[in-house]
Formats: sequence, structure tokens, C-alpha cells
Amino acid sequence: MLKENPKILIPNFFTGMNMFIGLVSIFYSISGDYINAAWLVLLCTVMDKLDGTTARLFKASSDFGVEFDSFSDFVSFSLAPAVLVFSYFSKEIPGDKILEHPYFVAIVPLYVIFCAVRLARYNSFQSDDHDYFSGLTSTQSGGMLAAYMAFAIETPSFSFLLSTDIVAGMMLLQACLMLLPFKYPKVKVPKNKIARILGVSYFLFLCGLIFMRRLPWLLWISSVLFVLIGSLITRKIAVSLNNSADFNPEERPEEQN
Repeated sequence: MLKENPKILIPNFFTGMNMFIGLVSIFYSISGDYINAAWLVLLCTVMDKLDGTTARLFKASSDFGVEFDSFSDFVSFSLAPAVLVFSYFSKEIPGDKILEHPYFVAIVPLYVIFCAVRLARYNSFQSDDHDYFSGLTSTQSGGMLAAYMAFAIETPSFSFLLSTDIVAGMMLLQACLMLLPFKYPKVKVPKNKIARILGVSYFLFLCGLIFMRRLPWLLWISSVLFVLIGSLITRKIAVSLNNSADFNPEERPEEQN
């Protein structure tokens, strides 16, 4: 495989960096450095985007790359955010009182399981739909959690956001969205030159925020808007299908001569 197409090393390099950074994020979470842990998860989203982009650009997709990418995503966008959240609240809640929140203790591993199912389902039943993802991606979900935690921890005036009820509810919602068949648009390179420039500029802008560790609230709001767009698209498709099902050509009025 490598001899036939040595270019497969390029996307797999970014995939390996994705996993490496995700593991480092876990180490930071365990050591209590939650800010760095959150920003590293966001950096993983950049690596994940680069591995897919380079695979398409160099026509270096492979079955190995697909499986490697899933393992990497599981570490970076499932385990790393979950360890970040649980480690933070384990330290903030004194003693063993974290166990007094059984719903929170249950939801964190549930999020990890749902993410694993999402990745396994995607590999097993890859859709022919080149325009939309079915269900929220693990990358999007993990990035949302990391941006939320970075914003809430870095901004004392918004410390009320760091409630076990709010965070647990958000994790449960995102876990469900990963499995629900909502349609989320795939980011593609537009054919229009102006749209392409704007799209690349926006991506570089987001990368700049991540590398400079600025405006986590903007990253989180951008992710929320993406989820809302997916919900609206799904509703539009559902309404369109219902209208098509309700239309019966035999009931169409006869055209007048």
C-alpha cells in the first residue's frame, strides 16, 4: 500500500498528530491543567480537518486511514473531553461528593459510549451522501465541549456555566445528537472563487483563534450555530419528503382544454 501510494503518509501524519495531541490533553486534565487540556482538544479539530483535506487533495485515502482516523477521533474527541470534564468536577467538588451526583457520573461514560457507536456506525454504514453527515460528528461534539469548558473556566463572571446540571445536560444532548439522523452539511471547497476565498479565510481565522488561544466563546457559538443549521436542514428535508408523500398525481385536477 505504501509503495503504491507513498502520499498516504501525509494524511496519516496528521491523524497521528491528532491522537498524540489528544493523549497529551488527557495528561493535562489528569494533572489539573484544564485550560491547556481544552485548547489541545480544539487543536485536535485542526489536525482532523487537515488529515481529511490532505487525503482528498493527494488522493491518498485508504482503508487503513479510515480505521486509524476513527481510533484517533475516539481518543481526541471522546476520551479527552470526557476526562477533561470529569477531572475538573472531581477537583472542584470537595472530597468524594462527586459520587452524590450519580446522573453526572453516568452521563460522562455514556457520552464516551455514544461517541464510540457513532464512529463505528460511520465506518460500518458509510453513506453515499456526499453533502451531509448523518448525526453530529465526534469532532464537532468534542470541540464544542472543549470550547465551552475553556470559555467557562477562563471567564470567572460566567462561572455559573460550570454547573454539573448544565454540563451533564449538554453532554447528554450532544451524545444523542451524534446518533440521531439529523443532517449536518459537510464542509467542501466551493467552486465559486470568491466563496472559496471566504471559506479558506474563515477556516484560517478559526485556526488562528485556536493557535493564539483567543475567543473560545466564539468557537463555541460557531459550533452551536452549526448544530442549529443541521436541525433546520433536517426539518426542511422532512417537510419536503412529507409533501412528496402527500402528493398524489391521480388527484391532480384535469387540465382544461
